Amino acid sequence: MQEIEAISIKLLTVNYMDMNQNNLPETLNIKKYQIVSGEEAIRIALRWLAVFCPSRTSFKGILRHKSYMWDLIDCHFQAKEAIEKFDQHQAPKYVLMEDCFGQDDKELYIIDEKPDNSDLQDFHVFPKNLAWNMAFTHEDGWIGPNFTMNHDYEVLNRKNEKAMRALSGHYGK
Repeated sequence: MQEIEAISIKLLTVNYMDMNQNNLPETLNIKKYQIVSGEEAIRIALRWLAVFCPSRTSFKGILRHKSYMWDLIDCHFQAKEAIEKFDQHQAPKYVLMEDCFGQDDKELYIIDEKPDNSDLQDFHVFPKNLAWNMAFTHEDGWIGPNFTMNHDYEVLNRKNEKAMRALSGHYGK
């Protein structure tokens, strides 16, 4: 009888998870996004890993609610300072990546506007050129969020600023 109860509990848990499993943009109430999946997503994620977490060569072993990539990154700014830095940075598009990339689907999301973390999720936001990374955490306000800059930050961020000026019609000003 205990075996049947255990199976029932497991099935209920799986069904509950399936019914409530949104992708990251939907969880963050982002309506407009593009999905990047498969080999292209893996390529971008591995570039991110090489820049922001060079001590690792894969996402293997990073499990949701068990271990965290954001905990392995040397951040430049944390908590309130990180939010201030994040607010100061703009880019034409942003990449949204779950902290446990690849645990479920190997997907990244391209978004136009920067998200907030009112639901305390674990994810990263960065421009396509990897100039910087904002790691939001389920512990924001205590540990996180964390803002980190690429070692080529100055050059890459100038490119983002130039692109934003061009998009706003103030190119060259």
